[in-house]
Amino acid sequence: MTTAHHVFDDLSRARLLIVSGKGGVGRTTVAAMLGLACARRDARVLVGTTGTDDRLAWMLGRPTLDAEPREAATNLFVQRFDPQTCIVEYGGMMAGPTLSKLVLDNGAVRRFLRALPGLDDYAVLGKAWHEATRGGRYDVVVLDGPATGHLRYVLGVPSAIVETVPSGVLSAEARRIDEALRDDRITRTVYVGLAEPWPLSELAELAESLEGELGIAFGAAFVNGLWPACTLPGKAPADLDPLRVALDRACGRGRAQRSVLRQARGLRSPVVGIDWHFGGIEGPEDLAHLLERARMLDVAHDGAGDLSRRPSP
Repeated sequence: MTTAHHVFDDLSRARLLIVSGKGGVGRTTVAAMLGLACARRDARVLVGTTGTDDRLAWMLGRPTLDAEPREAATNLFVQRFDPQTCIVEYGGMMAGPTLSKLVLDNGAVRRFLRALPGLDDYAVLGKAWHEATRGGRYDVVVLDGPATGHLRYVLGVPSAIVETVPSGVLSAEARRIDEALRDDRITRTVYVGLAEPWPLSELAELAESLEGELGIAFGAAFVNGLWPACTLPGKAPADLDPLRVALDRACGRGRAQRSVLRQARGLRSPVVGIDWHFGGIEGPEDLAHLLERARMLDVAHDGAGDLSRRPSP
């Protein structure tokens, strides 16, 4: 029987995990959780994000994020992938650091580059790919990636460059990135959603689209924010009515989520459930608690929405 432990085992064998989901679904939380899970499996891990806040750092035990990788725990590093810094680094990889600095220090050139559509996204993707495949410092890179609405565009940029730029350094690098994205031994996509009909349908469609059109392998889906699906027995005493109402509402929400999962067709296995964490994720202890309670959701085969406890990672 496949468990969440097995899913994390499998994902930790990839080199680049790209995490995506709509805003507000817990994408950064899952990216941090994946980093922690991979580090626990003796992989040296970098978790990177373009986010402007420091949530990722807080979750993993650091006060802030920097443009340089910082160690958060044993085998676990975090970094803010600043797009402008990534452009400079990417230019250095292609043209050499001296020539790159001469070109990019020119104000007119910088303004021109900022006007190029998709350059920031491509540079960040190139940075993640470089660290994952040839940087030599990490076994796994987890990218807290773009929202689902933007993911198809970002991951399609390398193949678009290959098709439109016939030769040269830029095309050669883009071809290497595109090949790595299509190699399931290197790259897996991880999708994050809530137990709501539209988000789950969108995730299923996006996973199918990326695999069919771009050849990028599906790694796993995570359904975040799950409430207990329970029914309270009997009737509470009158003096406990307000508490009873609150508990009934909480259980009702869990039952509604279970109903959505029963009807979730097209969402591929494996699907991992993550509990709602009251009070938010304030540090590594909270994150570890969520990781330990992660469990499989059987929504792909019979729509059963099994929320029972399973062995945890």
